[in-house]
Amino acid sequence: MQRREFLGRCARLGLATTTLGTLAGCAREATVPRTRRTPAPKGPDLGTSDSATPGDAARLGSNRWQAGPDDVDVAIAQDMKPEELVRAAVERYGGIGSWVKADDVVTIKPNIAWARQPAQAACTSPEVLAAVIALCQEAKAKRIVVVEHSCDTASVTFDMSGARRVCRELGVPLISLANPNMYQDVTLSGGLNIKTDKVATEILESDVYINLPIVKSHSATVTTVCLKNQMGTVWDRGAYHRAGTASSPGLNLHENIVGLAVSLRPTLNVVDATRILLTGGPKGPGKVEERHTVLVSADMVAADAYAATLLGLKPEDIPYIGLAAQAGVGKGNLATIKVAAA
Repeated sequence: MQRREFLGRCARLGLATTTLGTLAGCAREATVPRTRRTPAPKGPDLGTSDSATPGDAARLGSNRWQAGPDDVDVAIAQDMKPEELVRAAVERYGGIGSWVKADDVVTIKPNIAWARQPAQAACTSPEVLAAVIALCQEAKAKRIVVVEHSCDTASVTFDMSGARRVCRELGVPLISLANPNMYQDVTLSGGLNIKTDKVATEILESDVYINLPIVKSHSATVTTVCLKNQMGTVWDRGAYHRAGTASSPGLNLHENIVGLAVSLRPTLNVVDATRILLTGGPKGPGKVEERHTVLVSADMVAADAYAATLLGLKPEDIPYIGLAAQAGVGKGNLATIKVAAA
């Protein structure tokens, strides 16, 4: 499908951005950034395809991006305890040693933006977070840090979500990205509406960046999983709602999510679908379903496309998935996505 036709279809669906009321309440808690390293150079713009071949343009910082195993695009584990789910899915996707090396600096970005308890499925499960941290520790990472730019007050969200308890028990810093000094100005090579942005230094300067979203519905973008979770890596999320063009009414948020994804790729995505929020997202309360599932992939688009099915949707129901596939970020067509059970 050509881009003009795709945009026209989405515009006819009446997709529109939500109000900025929730964003206006986002907390700003001062924290101190760590010593900066020099980020790796950014590569050239990407072409368009339905494949995951990002190359150097897929990184703004020093974190590695690499393709997953040849025989699997998305590894899935089901019907086990959360720790077992994470371990099984990661092992099926090449094992933690394929992604985290000894002495690596690892930054983990869960979705812990909301003042909700784990059972409400608005934030990444603390058990899943703990399992990912434990795997990185077993891989002998030099430094592991968990970061989030929360919408509700971080001191509340970090406690209610269970993330603070987990990080304290495992001896890992949990950092609120609530100070503009904690970000670096970068150029987004694939940005249609947003050409430059401030991206968290902790992510840009890590060797490994692990995206750790939860699967849930979203009032503005239909779903939020891997691609949407990256909005928590930038300073001004409100700009992603505001910046747009007259030629694509209602699509600007989707386009801006993709613009960031073209240039910023996680090393690995671990998707928490142990519980999923079917309605009322992103914050809820809403209908929660226990799914006892974890997905693992280096391809954000493929992971999001499969995650859509867990919510009873098709990838084509979510505009940013199709746009991201067109931009070459990853695979958006379920027929071409190789899913392997752990």
